[in-house]
Amino acid sequence: MQTLVFSNNWNQKLNCDAYTTIRLRNDGKYSIGGYFEVVKNNSRLHEAKIIDIKHFYLSDLNEFMARVDTGLSANDCKEMIMKMYSKYNIDWQRKQLSFILLLKVK
Repeated sequence: MQTLVFSNNWNQKLNCDAYTTIRLRNDGKYSIGGYFEVVKNNSRLHEAKIIDIKHFYLSDLNEFMARVDTGLSANDCKEMIMKMYSKYNIDWQRKQLSFILLLKVK
């Protein structure tokens, strides 16, 4: 089983039965039906299953997506994402992100 690592529990979403995460698009890793061990600060929290994915460009990140996922405004969320991936020299006009919906496995 693959691991899904969180450095922050944005919007306290990891406490919910269903929540989202925004990640760089990686079809080999993130696919509907995939199971992940969810980890924060080197501690296992739970297992989760991907139940839906919507791909988008950073310029298309809207207020709804940003607030649900992080609690931040769309502009602040975009800045946070660019900072988080700054060491990868990403062309945001071409690289897509994935808005991933996860369901906690009980």
